[in-house]
Amino acid sequence: TVTFFIHGYGSSWHAEHQMAKYLVGHGTSNQIIRANVAQAGTVTLHGKIRAGARNPLVEVNYADNKTPDPTAAATRLHRVIQAVNRQADLKQINLVGHSMGNLSTLAYLDRYGETPALPPVKHLVILAGGLLPGREDEVVGHLRQRLPRGLKVLNLYSTGDQRIPNVRSRQLNPLFANRAATFQEVQVKGLSHSQIHESKQVDRILLQFLFK
Repeated sequence: TVTFFIHGYGSSWHAEHQMAKYLVGHGTSNQIIRANVAQAGTVTLHGKIRAGARNPLVEVNYADNKTPDPTAAATRLHRVIQAVNRQADLKQINLVGHSMGNLSTLAYLDRYGETPALPPVKHLVILAGGLLPGREDEVVGHLRQRLPRGLKVLNLYSTGDQRIPNVRSRQLNPLFANRAATFQEVQVKGLSHSQIHESKQVDRILLQFLFK
């Protein structure tokens, strides 16, 4: 299973690297590659998934890291997944988004989650996520009607997050609770918005959810 990490607003692949390194260091993966997405949407892969690699990790890096448009977000992630799929013939994937990275993952699932030519999404991890106020149906209009079969979801947020209020993160719960194959809501204590992707506590929760 290949896991894609998608960073948030104004950020980069560096925000994903702590989590990826933790998974490699604890033996659940043995390879990290990077997918750079240029302003024009062109995808360049840095590294090639080796034959027989164990649960490879893809750190997605957006040059245009401030776009709030759901369709553009979905299209960019779709191009990344297509590029890696051409290289490695993916059987299934996991998606991990932090902050606005969840716009990419949710919009991708909404538009492409049941496309037969694409690998199915097994796990979705929402870190410090929340829907755009007033634009909810643009992001998850289809998901409100039908979730991809077998999808397992983790919604994790922190009491110390001053950027995305916990109430907005919890607004995602009805989308998945009692509808996903499994659904977990986890509230951690005291971590700031950015500390969530730099936390060993969160790393341990990710490892358990994705690979146990």
